[in-house]
Amino acid sequence: MGAVTDMEPAWVEQYQAALKDFLAGAEDQALKRAYQIGREAAASPIDLKALALVHHQLVAALLPAGKDLLDRAFIPLAQVLQGYGEAVAELREAYKALESKAHKHLAELAAVGETLEAEIAERRLAEMALRDSEARFRVVFERAGIGMALLDKKGRVRESNLALAQMLGYPGHELHGKTLFDFTYPEDREISLEHFRELVEGKHAHYKLEKRFIRRDGELLWARKIVSGVYGVGGELQLAVAMIEDITESKRAEMALRESESRFRQIADMAGEWIWEQDGEGRYLYSSAAVSEILGYRPEEIIGKYYYELFTPEDRRRIEPTAKTLVKDGAFRAIINRYQHKDGHEVFTESSGAPILDKRGKVIKWRGVDRDVTERKRFEDALRLRDRAIEASSVGILITDALKPDNPIIYANPAFLRITGYSLEELLGKNPRFLQGPDTDSEAIAEIRAALKEGRDCHLTLKNYRKDGTPFWNELLISPVRDENGKLTHFVGVQTDVTELRRVEEQRHELEIAKQIQLSLLPRAPLRAEGIWVAGFCLPAFHVGGDYFDYFSTQDTVDIVIADVSGHSVGAAMIMAETRSTLKMETHRRLKEKMGSTDKAAETLAVLNDLLFEDLNRADLFITMFYAQYHPTTRQLTYANAGHNCPMLLHQGKSLELDTEGLVLGVKKGVTFEQKRLVLERGDVLLLYTDGVTEAQNQAGEFFGTSRLWEVFTAHAQESPQSIIDAILCQLEAFCQSKSFHDDISLVVLKVI
Repeated sequence: MGAVTDMEPAWVEQYQAALKDFLAGAEDQALKRAYQIGREAAASPIDLKALALVHHQLVAALLPAGKDLLDRAFIPLAQVLQGYGEAVAELREAYKALESKAHKHLAELAAVGETLEAEIAERRLAEMALRDSEARFRVVFERAGIGMALLDKKGRVRESNLALAQMLGYPGHELHGKTLFDFTYPEDREISLEHFRELVEGKHAHYKLEKRFIRRDGELLWARKIVSGVYGVGGELQLAVAMIEDITESKRAEMALRESESRFRQIADMAGEWIWEQDGEGRYLYSSAAVSEILGYRPEEIIGKYYYELFTPEDRRRIEPTAKTLVKDGAFRAIINRYQHKDGHEVFTESSGAPILDKRGKVIKWRGVDRDVTERKRFEDALRLRDRAIEASSVGILITDALKPDNPIIYANPAFLRITGYSLEELLGKNPRFLQGPDTDSEAIAEIRAALKEGRDCHLTLKNYRKDGTPFWNELLISPVRDENGKLTHFVGVQTDVTELRRVEEQRHELEIAKQIQLSLLPRAPLRAEGIWVAGFCLPAFHVGGDYFDYFSTQDTVDIVIADVSGHSVGAAMIMAETRSTLKMETHRRLKEKMGSTDKAAETLAVLNDLLFEDLNRADLFITMFYAQYHPTTRQLTYANAGHNCPMLLHQGKSLELDTEGLVLGVKKGVTFEQKRLVLERGDVLLLYTDGVTEAQNQAGEFFGTSRLWEVFTAHAQESPQSIIDAILCQLEAFCQSKSFHDDISLVVLKVI
């Protein structure tokens, strides 16, 4: 009350007592005393301004103890003013001289009253807002689904809600006065104290951490704790609000999942199979260590890559455009993938996987396993190729069981059935001697018996008999088969019907056989398919030759090939025949396995090179070849070249040579051939030829050459493929003045119609 200097302490105490009584509920007596104070004030030296100041100070001091009485605190002052006014009125006559001064005091008092009323109104609004805020806080505090506590600066619980009590297993009164650190798991206590100390020091206004509490029953409770500080004007912490959420179940699930994943990864790393996870788009999320053994990559090197990025370039180009639709399919099992090892070589795996779905059935990720089947795949491919070669062979092949009495037949290929006229059921279990008859050479029979007895090779020609009794000359090759211990287990008999060849003069016997085989392998007529017309011609320089051409339709392409085997011997012709058979088998394999045949020109050359390498190397021969695939639907021509003459193309009035990089077949294994593509237009004409055409010489020693070939080709380009071939042959015969040539002549013409 130091601000009041003109008022006696007794007056202050009287008014303070009256104001307190009034606020306490003793209104009548308090108002009477206030009224009396006002009357006495009229006669005292105290002015109303001082009285109003006292009232203001008293209200300010008393209000915190009775905030709800704010709107009534002005009533005692009004009574004082009323008493004062009445006393003044009574004294007016006596104090007329002081009227001017009284008016001044009243004006001052009115001004003070207005100020007080404004302050009272402001305080009333603030009090109402505070009450509303406290009510909302109290509802949230008591009804919250998570534990809540109000803490002092030492961390002691001043208030706590029911959720916290239930969470910790203590009644609320047992929590009050204790710190939350008293219930904290020992290993988590220090970090909790450190965070709270920093909150008290104002280093941060709030913090969050996951910690463990010990419940009253001794059970461990995992909680997520958020603590926020409430600070005064001076920056001191007044209280802290702690919110505690029980995360025990989720933490247990998380730890169980972490333990499960740890076991999974440990098992995956120990397993020899490559275990992986991919996201919904096919990018690797996880890879076991086995990928290093299988593909040469560290697991972290493939994380984030699409699965097809590890495939061979050819498979990557094929799969990438449709990859997003493929990953939407369901589980898959034992599919064969072809990867490219980090060092460049091919790796085949057998892959199985399944999608992981969310509640709506959407793919979250994929999980699967690959195992390396490269060696098995190579063995199976070789075995499959052998079986197909045997099945497709034009010569009869028999296998007999040398471990059983009388060497019974256990296998015969279709060619053998066709040659002899017997069915497989009629052959199985019998000895091949039933093919012998009255005119079979006894010396040949004796040689066969000796070879079988001695377990050695036997090669001879003898007369055998078909089922219908007709004889045929059989060129027979018998070879023994031994197991890894050298024990004889089987005999393989290769039988060729050489009856027709025997009818030809002896001196030309081999040449005639080869010629018949060679001619039988060439297309018999031009090919007309959707939007395309193809014709070909081959003229051997002698009875047999090394040239070869072919054209045939597959599922979605027309394949065209022309080749030239070095030399003009029977060996060259046989290599040509073998090349043709191998090519047909490779094409048949792709179609049968539904691998597709499109865009395989370069790959076909690579396969042929590897398959024929040993035979070519032993025969000291090589092959040049040009291979093309035409897509009628897109008119796209895909081609590759193995050292052959570049075909000539008339494309929209322009003259082009189709040139690609590629080594001749039979020089080395593992050759990669360049592949190119070109879209043809209606009217385009393609000419394939062997070097016998351009290297044909006239009597003066001049070569026919590519320039003359271009001239003839261009001049007759509007005619049919066969007419173009005939025109070239006519010009060639005229140039050489001969119908025979020193080298094989082969021509193939493709025309887009």
